[in-house]
Amino acid sequence: MLQILEPLNFCRAIIFVIFGIILLSDLIILSIGVHNDLPTVTHGYSEMAEFPAPIVGIQLKNNFTITCYFQLFDYYDDHSNCSEYLTQPTFNEESGQWTGKFSPINNLAFPRKQTPYRLKRILFKFNVPNDVYIYGDIPAFTINMFDSTNQTLAQDMYKALVNDQYYFDSSPLSASIFRTNRYFLGRNYIYHVRMTRKTTRTIIGSIKDDFGFPPTRKTLTYITAFVYLTTRNASWYADAASGFMLDPSSFLLEDQTEQRNKNALSVISNVLAIGGALLTFYAILFGVSSIKPWGIIHKYVFNKKTKETFNDRLTQDSTSLNLKYDNLELDDLKEFLKHYVVDISLLEDNEKLCCC
Repeated sequence: MLQILEPLNFCRAIIFVIFGIILLSDLIILSIGVHNDLPTVTHGYSEMAEFPAPIVGIQLKNNFTITCYFQLFDYYDDHSNCSEYLTQPTFNEESGQWTGKFSPINNLAFPRKQTPYRLKRILFKFNVPNDVYIYGDIPAFTINMFDSTNQTLAQDMYKALVNDQYYFDSSPLSASIFRTNRYFLGRNYIYHVRMTRKTTRTIIGSIKDDFGFPPTRKTLTYITAFVYLTTRNASWYADAASGFMLDPSSFLLEDQTEQRNKNALSVISNVLAIGGALLTFYAILFGVSSIKPWGIIHKYVFNKKTKETFNDRLTQDSTSLNLKYDNLELDDLKEFLKHYVVDISLLEDNEKLCCC
């Protein structure tokens, strides 16, 4: 026969069920929030002493030649070309495209300070020996720019350009950078390309990151640019099929860093906080089962010392009928209750208040 719960115990059981549902719901909702959490991006800026010259890939369906020229601060010489930095276009049979490349060597860079005889601007021009229309050809030169400090990524992206494909890998950001830095230069126009530089630190997901520890990040430095038409320089671009001038727009390096907002530790702390609030509410409703002025430390760390104190005091003969011994035994019992069951003094103080 099932034992019928007393009304008080029944109410306690109902409250426990409600509290359990609240804690479980809180745990599920917060865990889903952590799983779906999108990192925020913090921005910072630092000034570069030099802007590394980029790797530039240039493509056209027609055969063409590339000429480049270094423009220096406080110096001008029509014969100061940069042919040693160029790879003239070669034909790729699979893509049907001619692709050439500018590769900076010897740490070529644009200085922030206008130091004489240092690089100010790079001028490129393209000539098409047999300029005929090819069916399916975009009537424009395709250029892609890659940050030269990351040679592995830059070379992989250049291979994608040679094959007339869009670059892609496990990182959507890398694929976006390739597409963002692809420009089309119309025939018989001269352009000015001005560059900025960014560094993005993306979080690599891991258990360490899920629990709020400093995450491991993947750093990617890349170039963005603004392209606009400019006037043709008759002395150098007069016979060009197309071309562009290249220089930095800013020497500020933008730093973008991903930050996690939620993690497993935040879930645990929230559940514990709500659990503490529910426990307090339970104590307000039903009180506590006993008044104990000690906890785990008293029970397990100082337990031996307390027992020794009691043993020292319990030295009287338990068979004695002496009234004085009875009083001592009663005091010892109160002491035992105070340390192990209930603090009698708390009840005595409460009784005094009630009597008053």
